[in-house]
Amino acid sequence: MLYPVIGIVAEYNPFHKGHLLHIAKAREACGACAVVAALSSDFVQRGEPALADKWTRAEAALACGADLVLELPAVFSAHNAGVFANGAVDILAAARAVTHISFGAESPDCLTDGIVDMILEEPEPFKQSLKKHLEEGLSFVEARARAADELIPGSGRVLAGSNNTLALAYMARIKKKNYALAPLPVKRAGAAYNSAELEEISSATAIRAALRDGRTEDALAAVPEPSARIIKRELEAGRLCINYENYWRLLRAALLRSSPEELRALAEISEGIEYRLREAALSARSFEEWTDACTSKRYPAGRIRRAAVHIALGFGHWFNRAAQRLGPPYIRPLAMNGTGRALLHEMKKKAALPIVTTYGQAARVSPYAAECARFEQLTCELWEELVRCGRLGEEHKRRVIML
Repeated sequence: MLYPVIGIVAEYNPFHKGHLLHIAKAREACGACAVVAALSSDFVQRGEPALADKWTRAEAALACGADLVLELPAVFSAHNAGVFANGAVDILAAARAVTHISFGAESPDCLTDGIVDMILEEPEPFKQSLKKHLEEGLSFVEARARAADELIPGSGRVLAGSNNTLALAYMARIKKKNYALAPLPVKRAGAAYNSAELEEISSATAIRAALRDGRTEDALAAVPEPSARIIKRELEAGRLCINYENYWRLLRAALLRSSPEELRALAEISEGIEYRLREAALSARSFEEWTDACTSKRYPAGRIRRAAVHIALGFGHWFNRAAQRLGPPYIRPLAMNGTGRALLHEMKKKAALPIVTTYGQAARVSPYAAECARFEQLTCELWEELVRCGRLGEEHKRRVIML
């Protein structure tokens, strides 16, 4: 058996130099023999369509240092940090071949057991403070940071970091489920997660912005050569979701044809936000304008964008709750090299979840797995509607990429 094996939760949207550095540091830290990535589906955690489809991003990951890429289904990938982290960690743990999980963090030395325990146990003083701050109109993220800071001074600053928040969610899931995964945090290098400026190590946000603005050469210079080659190929083929014009048309139509009651039946839509979402669609001329109109102190842009994904996909409240309770129903590889193939061979002997490669195989696992697979295929088909040269009807034919 290969040992040790690093697991990484990723979106690679797109794969950039910071990701390359992370893989190198993680391999060096524990002498890893292989890297397994759990990769987001075609809609990502920030609540937007991915720049490239999951197969293209899996190919880039393989070309830049990963050995095996597994799918993180859309029911978990386009969700809040907790659901996103839980689904990804569950998949890596269920493989029973991954020994470590590595993640970037703004302040890895501050990711203490005390903060993890507070997130898991939610002691009464923490819950009361959280409730008070939510009633003051703060977002959940900000309210939680303030409540945490009152219990453990300094923890609010830690929870304010986007990568720290995900890192703590990974660690909490590992501890709650008693998974045999060793956390391996790596200090995030380069630009901040949402920085819009290209730098020596640029954020994915800045690279996407450069592509959107037509600064293609600048964007390609900010990613490793194999990733640049793939991005350029997909751009020329009309296969990158650079702007959201088509997405906005689909979303606006869904908003206008839905009643407030129908919107309330969808995941993460409650507390009257359905009225604001629908009313803003009447006057907004773009997805960005609609997001700005709906954003408030209580409802940050990320939550609004994730609500948009759930509306566009018709992601129901009850299916959402079931998925959070049951977790991933299967493991699906997207791409692998020779090392990854050997690792998958070991996984097939001992994985805690069935390993599938097609939608047909997934549908035969269980009725719940069939619904997850149906939703995944729907998500990918919707993404194809958003690009200039969508390959409609081909998602169910796709097979594992092998290098």
